[in-house]
Amino acid sequence: MVVCLHALTWGCSARPPVANVPVLPVPDAPRDPPGTVATPPEPALAETPAITLPSEPGSRECSLLAAPGELIATVALAERIDPAHAPRPSNESERLLFRQLYETLIRVDCLGRPVPGLAESWRLDTDGRTWIVTLRENARFSDGSPLRASDVRASWMRDGVGDELRRDVNRVVRSIVAVNDRDLAITLVRHRADAPMALAHPDLAIARRVAASAWPLGTRPGWMAVTAQGQGSATTVVTLTNDSVPAIRFLVAPGDPRDLLDQDIDLLLTRDPAALDYAATLPQFQSVPLAWQHTHVLLTPGRSRSSPSLSPEARQVLADDAVRGEARGAQDPFWWQSVADCEVAPLSRPGPFSPIPRIVFDANDAAARDLAERLVGLVRATGPAARVFLDVLLPDRPRRTYERATGLTGEALAVALRRGADAGYVLAVDARPAEPCRELQALMDGAPWLDPETIVALVDVRLQAIVRRGRSGATVDWDGGMLIAGANDPR
Repeated sequence: MVVCLHALTWGCSARPPVANVPVLPVPDAPRDPPGTVATPPEPALAETPAITLPSEPGSRECSLLAAPGELIATVALAERIDPAHAPRPSNESERLLFRQLYETLIRVDCLGRPVPGLAESWRLDTDGRTWIVTLRENARFSDGSPLRASDVRASWMRDGVGDELRRDVNRVVRSIVAVNDRDLAITLVRHRADAPMALAHPDLAIARRVAASAWPLGTRPGWMAVTAQGQGSATTVVTLTNDSVPAIRFLVAPGDPRDLLDQDIDLLLTRDPAALDYAATLPQFQSVPLAWQHTHVLLTPGRSRSSPSLSPEARQVLADDAVRGEARGAQDPFWWQSVADCEVAPLSRPGPFSPIPRIVFDANDAAARDLAERLVGLVRATGPAARVFLDVLLPDRPRRTYERATGLTGEALAVALRRGADAGYVLAVDARPAEPCRELQALMDGAPWLDPETIVALVDVRLQAIVRRGRSGATVDWDGGMLIAGANDPR
């Protein structure tokens, strides 16, 4: 049966009115039409996820909820899912769903420890630079076919064949050789002797395209069934089935996340303040804050290295006054300031130019929109408070360069970043990547003009998990990704 969540009306439940988070007024900014669609330090452990941590060691340390309960059976996703993106997610909903389908060779748990994923073990070869990674015994794709080392290699190749690694893979991998059916010899771009942490990035998850399905095959035991999808359907229901545990349903319904809370769901990840306020009025739910996951930054082409940075106090003012939903002033140290030993492409510095007088943000990122519009509002403001920000944000340029905030997505956003012709860009980066060099290379691949020393940190944001009381069985990894019990259970 097709469920149409958009058909719900306010009369379907006794939903009280929810007040918006107060935000200081900002002058309206005109918008363009939206576009088409030293050795780096080890990850700091000072900031662990805000989850309940039991005293006993093991995987339960990273449980979303420590108290036992029934398994999570229905998960709500408030953003669109595109199987063409799999296994590399483009939004938080894809990130949660794809994590249940596609595995990386290793994982990094919430405390920063490498743990087995598809690989049961790894060791350095005698050359001291090549990792011998052994797949777990009887590893299989979700259709039951065996997973071999050659399949891992093919998954990382451009178009699945040949000897050319995908661009997102060769940021961290120099070479990969299938030694036999279970062993791989992997040489990384950056050597580290403790563990190949870069292999935990979701872009390196293993998948195999099949002609009969829009969805690539994953390696987790759940097999997927799409029960409602396509034009005219407001809701997509993706079901993961596993003979050993109850099925997990994912309700994909973009729109007001409060409508999803009116359904029989067990889990919703959101930072929408109205949804969190509404959940607080429903006794069947509790909200659990996750780790601070993303740092929003300002990138400015041609910015001088001698330009000042925002103070912690100013960053907190932005978090309090500009961003709807939970946010805090970005907290240092910032990983991009300590990556001197990374191998990155040389800068493509823009020459003198008159920038397009706009600040660009990802139109799918509500916090980035809030920040970009606030910066435009500050340019139009007068008084000493605005000057405190503008002296940092625009030290080298006339203030009129922030005339409007423009939201772009997809290829339009990528093209704008590569050109670097705008006055500025507000983007979200991982707050604490397991492999900082890989994240820096990805950032500079997208913006080849960027000087990492000129990145201006703005605010940190995080999601909250709205969980039905009496449910349990989800764990959180270092990067904030969540694994729901049942999706990774053996057949």
